[in-house]
Amino acid sequence: MKITLVISALGCGGAERVLVLMAKGLIDRGHHLSVITLGNKETDFYQLPLGCSRLALGVMGQSSGLIDALKNNINRISILRKAVQSTDPDVVISFLQITNITTILALLGTKYPLIVTEHNNIKVFSYGLLWDSLRRLTYPAATKVVSVSKGVDLSFDLLPESKRAVIYNPIVVEDNGYLDPLPPEVDSEKHWLVSMGRLTYQKGFDSLLQAFSKVAHKYPNWQLLILGKGELEQELKQMRDDLGLSSNQVIFTGSLKNPFAVLKKAKFFAMASRNEGFPMAHGEALACGLPVIATDCPSGPNEMIRHELDGLLVPNQDIEALTLAMDSIMSDEQKRQQLAAHAKEVTERFGLENIINQWEILIKELIKK
Repeated sequence: MKITLVISALGCGGAERVLVLMAKGLIDRGHHLSVITLGNKETDFYQLPLGCSRLALGVMGQSSGLIDALKNNINRISILRKAVQSTDPDVVISFLQITNITTILALLGTKYPLIVTEHNNIKVFSYGLLWDSLRRLTYPAATKVVSVSKGVDLSFDLLPESKRAVIYNPIVVEDNGYLDPLPPEVDSEKHWLVSMGRLTYQKGFDSLLQAFSKVAHKYPNWQLLILGKGELEQELKQMRDDLGLSSNQVIFTGSLKNPFAVLKKAKFFAMASRNEGFPMAHGEALACGLPVIATDCPSGPNEMIRHELDGLLVPNQDIEALTLAMDSIMSDEQKRQQLAAHAKEVTERFGLENIINQWEILIKELIKK
């Protein structure tokens, strides 16, 4: 089959990682893959697999006002339509809400089945009134809306069930042996607690810092490593300082090309997200054999982490509960080992082969229709 994937860019993010894994899995099955990005190649963080053709449209420029934005979006839709047509696909799959809306509008009146994938629970996550309104207007025109967890799917309850499906993100460890340069404060002799994601409000690193600050004094041989970049980096560093934590206790590493090398050396993983879809970072930590402490936020963590079997779930934004969970893991090596013993089972439940099987079944069903 000829399959075209559409996304805004290949920057450092969970949906981008999913696209790259899907492309590899589908190419390995003998399908012809094209990837269209609205942005250019200069913003790439991930590399596409061999055998995948790429069209980088470079149409993601900023607009100076409302009229300019309208003109740019019309131009973007027109260019995307021509790009998709040039790949002559059997099916098109788009990623993330704004790109989904753009792709739906670009393909109106064409013959191509269009699957839009949703990575966020729309009842707790918003791109703003305009995009939320456009989503409600355009999504009924998609052939299928695929959500990355049952929780995300339930947030689309206004769409008929025949329009919806759930396919989880694949969890894969790709440790190529590369060792990213780490800040000099990182001490390989100490125990590492790792967290990973974009440094945004959604990911709750402020709550994680508050919880860690309550136990850090008890565990001088531990360091918290935060992997990722984002707009709140300076604010979070200032918060670290204000909480009395040193740059030797909490270290911001930036984005890493190979986070798996760090995860495999860590003792456990923790996230305090306010909301998720089906979090890749949690899954990749489990796949590296780490117990995971996570907030039981909407949506996804409780569909991945098995409480008291391979990790601990705590009430969303309950800093005291998060603190107690961290303390219990940091103080008890036997408990860490018991949870770690089951962590890697995540790759059996959400392995790439299994996920690609589900995508193939869905795609073939839509093409037949």
